[in-house]
Amino acid sequence: MGALRRVRLLIALTPVLVCVVPAAGARICTATEPTVFSVTGTTAVLKWTAPGDDGDLGRAAQYDLRFSPHQIQGTDSLGWWTSSGTMRCTGLPSPSNPGTTDSFLVEGLAPGNTYYFVLRTADEVPNWSYFSNIAVVTTGALPDTTIPGDDTPPPPVAGLTALPVSDGISLSWSPCSAPDLAGYLIYRTYSDLEYAIITEVLLHSTSYVDRDVLAGVSYSYSVTAVDYAGNESPLAQAAIATAPSASPAVTRLLAPFPDPCRTEVVLRYEIAEDWTWGTIKIFDIRGRLVRDLSKGRMEGGQYAVIWDLKADSGERVAPGIYFCVLSSPDLNSAKKIAVLK
Repeated sequence: MGALRRVRLLIALTPVLVCVVPAAGARICTATEPTVFSVTGTTAVLKWTAPGDDGDLGRAAQYDLRFSPHQIQGTDSLGWWTSSGTMRCTGLPSPSNPGTTDSFLVEGLAPGNTYYFVLRTADEVPNWSYFSNIAVVTTGALPDTTIPGDDTPPPPVAGLTALPVSDGISLSWSPCSAPDLAGYLIYRTYSDLEYAIITEVLLHSTSYVDRDVLAGVSYSYSVTAVDYAGNESPLAQAAIATAPSASPAVTRLLAPFPDPCRTEVVLRYEIAEDWTWGTIKIFDIRGRLVRDLSKGRMEGGQYAVIWDLKADSGERVAPGIYFCVLSSPDLNSAKKIAVLK
């Protein structure tokens, strides 16, 4: 299977070349000339040249297009790709014959925001390509529809469902009828903890895949609707699902839960290797070691450790920002934790 495939991903008025590199051996595909496409306040049209299964021969089997409001940090493309804040497009077209143009309409974007898109291609095995270049799009601003003195929240979201899927838990719900709807927020809890928001920005679609989950753990979800005045609806009726069991693809530290926290925080991590040596430590914002939670041999799998917000001295830490760091011979993965009074 092939060496280099090229895909051109075009957004707004600026054509962007996206290179998708599959397994070694394929020939370079010939890319077509870029054309101009438009972006609205909530949508963007993406187009690219379809690669072949092997270079410009045969047809590829599938695409995977993901985007996030956050940029890739350094060279950590895989961390960005698998982050809970990265959204996966559904309903993508099947690859066309190599050299022809494929396109996709992305809906539900937030107005006045910048998004970063990355594309991958796979054959029938599937052998997945490397990550494409990053295509950047900034949506236009919508007119201000805020009603002066509006303090009426939208109605509760209805029809919330949660289903386990191969890469996490998939949520969907019915559209809110509020005429001044700004977007949705997703809340999650497990193990009798309080609900905490897991979406960093308002969502503009009625579906979401939570990939930041531990295999075999049951999660309870709820959704709220928010209008342009900032009024938030009551929590929707909860939906519960259990994350599927699967071997971790990468060694990583997952997002802490809840965050911010007041009494304790659950720190979850995954080990992809059969085993490795590692440590889990808490540092304050100045980089000083606060708590040594775990060290030694770590077996492959998914785990969770609870930090009771105490330092190694036994005293409760002061409110502020802390960092949990998972370290192994090949990795340093850090997550921020906000501790409240």
